[in-house]
Amino acid sequence: MKSGTLAIQNPPLAAERISEPRLNRAAAAYQVKISAARQIWIIAVKEFSDRFRNGWVIACVLVWLGAIGLTSFLGLLQIGRIGMQGYERTVMSLLNLVQYLVPLLGLLLGHDLLVSESEERTLRLLLAGGVTRSRLLLGKFVGGSFSLAMPLLSGFIIAGAAIGLTTRDNSVASFLRLTSSGLVLGIVFLAVGLTISTFSRTRVQALVLALLTWCMVVFVFDLVALGWLVSTRSSVAAQKIELVCDATHINAAADIHSEFDAATDRDPHPVTAHSASSFGWLALNPVDLFRAANLENQLGLRVPPMTLLLVIISWLAATLGTSLWKLRRTDL
Repeated sequence: MKSGTLAIQNPPLAAERISEPRLNRAAAAYQVKISAARQIWIIAVKEFSDRFRNGWVIACVLVWLGAIGLTSFLGLLQIGRIGMQGYERTVMSLLNLVQYLVPLLGLLLGHDLLVSESEERTLRLLLAGGVTRSRLLLGKFVGGSFSLAMPLLSGFIIAGAAIGLTTRDNSVASFLRLTSSGLVLGIVFLAVGLTISTFSRTRVQALVLALLTWCMVVFVFDLVALGWLVSTRSSVAAQKIELVCDATHINAAADIHSEFDAATDRDPHPVTAHSASSFGWLALNPVDLFRAANLENQLGLRVPPMTLLLVIISWLAATLGTSLWKLRRTDL
């Protein structure tokens, strides 16, 4: 009976011995994941706290809140009206500010994320302390995203609440779309700034490249695109793409607000067919994509949500992937 009992008990013991290595490997892999996430989080919190202590976050909150408030109050000044506007008119007045200022903020925030560590001789110490280059890059990006998201969201939320309480306007959908798309636009350009930071040797060089990139995507790209279309295609095709690319179309506040008033008597959801080349031009420049996403009714251009998502993911993957490739090949 004893030998039978031992024979019955031995198989479970053997199975436990066999499963122990698997459990140990699973536990070790879990600990590695926890350690990686913890390192990324520590770096992100450190980056955000540094920006908060030096006043960058608070200054951006105040500037952005004041810009939204003044734009909403004085947005109709060119047509002889002063006062708080509703959400849709505020969106039209804010488009110029967001498409110019948010990419600049993202680039200025991201341009020194890594090159500053290199100049201060702390990059080698971080990597020597057990932090991998991929975790350092992700931690810097997450911390920069927090530093950018806080002032933008705070300004939009406070100003949006003030607009709603003052004007009693309930059509908040366009304002929410502007808020979300503006935040995504800033994060995309933060990733572009991080890429510039990995390729730069000094902060001055990174700053110059960031400003040149901002000029290229905000001003030069549209002019080059329109020049190419005018020289190679018919005038009808050039005019159609001009509505999407030309930033000066939303500078004339009187014209666009007149169009807004006229649009109230028309179908608010026009359906216009556009060729795939239109979306191709939009995908090349996040600023044009942002503009098209917030001026769907005025431009008659419907950008599918899946197209927006794929373009955003592609830009983030390309910029972060390039940054990681360069960082891994940087000789410290």
